[in-house]
Amino acid sequence: MLDNSAFITVGEPAQTLEAARAGRAPKAEYASFLEERHFSQVLAMVDRGMNPGSTASLVRFALSAYWATWDRETIYLGEEYPGIQYLAVHAALRRRKRIGMLVHNVASMKRRLALGTLRLGRLVNHFFCLSSHSRRELEEQYGVPRARITVVGSRVDTDFFRPDAAAPQQRQVCSAGAINRDYGMLIEAAGPLGVPLKIAADTQWRYSAKAITREVPPFVEMRSWGNYVNLRALYAESAVVVVPLERAMMSGVTVALEGMAMGKAVVMTRNPYVEDFLRHGETGFFVRAGDVDDMRNTIRRLLDHPDEAARVGAAARQWVLEKFTVQRYVQSILSGLS
Repeated sequence: MLDNSAFITVGEPAQTLEAARAGRAPKAEYASFLEERHFSQVLAMVDRGMNPGSTASLVRFALSAYWATWDRETIYLGEEYPGIQYLAVHAALRRRKRIGMLVHNVASMKRRLALGTLRLGRLVNHFFCLSSHSRRELEEQYGVPRARITVVGSRVDTDFFRPDAAAPQQRQVCSAGAINRDYGMLIEAAGPLGVPLKIAADTQWRYSAKAITREVPPFVEMRSWGNYVNLRALYAESAVVVVPLERAMMSGVTVALEGMAMGKAVVMTRNPYVEDFLRHGETGFFVRAGDVDDMRNTIRRLLDHPDEAARVGAAARQWVLEKFTVQRYVQSILSGLS
């Protein structure tokens, strides 16, 4: 345990944590921090019934969290929000603290304004980010010295997401996620392939797939899969997992790592923020942004050469076991705070 420390976060609903403990959902770092008791104190918005989408709630939580951690010396801010609000309170009160902060999306202008332009980042002793390109952004755009930054990568529960030899194998393509997805491009690329395309997306998908102005074609099934057990089954039965991204930002990595942990060949739109997460041609494949032909040809090759897909999938599974386990991710954060 980090002595005299606190973890400030949005948190996870109780049912999500229970599902993870029961094996019905993957375990992320929040559950690990709780179960392993790495921090003296954990403060989460969801535990107080507060809405992280509300600015007023973020401010109220930050004020109450600062009061609750008045004498804590080490603070880990697990999300930009309510982390930025906590820093604003700290700027006014300036208690003696050593603060670490995880920044998921360094491309966000709102985050850059608060942490860089308004200089709240000066109050952070150590930053954590997800990729080497994110680190460069923190240096060049936020003005953070490299010595104060640790690249932690991302994480996937490799016990929950693992190859399933008993699953029925289908000649089909799947995708998942709702944020920053170019599903219009994926549908166009998959159309001539003559295989089912299944997209596990909740009701927010239309925000991300705004280029789709017509009904999806019959070969596409696009809906919520309901829960992680069903999503895992979708990965298991599919030949290829595709992550089509719309803009250059940190997104899609969770789905990519889940597919790789399942031993699947993953095809992902290349952008500089995600380049750390697979080795092109070895543990997966990048395709050029907006290039329908590149995506279609890559998927077709994997469908037509299942031995290659299996080889890449096996290498991907080994890659995530080495680089992207929850345990490794948690230890990287704890080491940076020590």
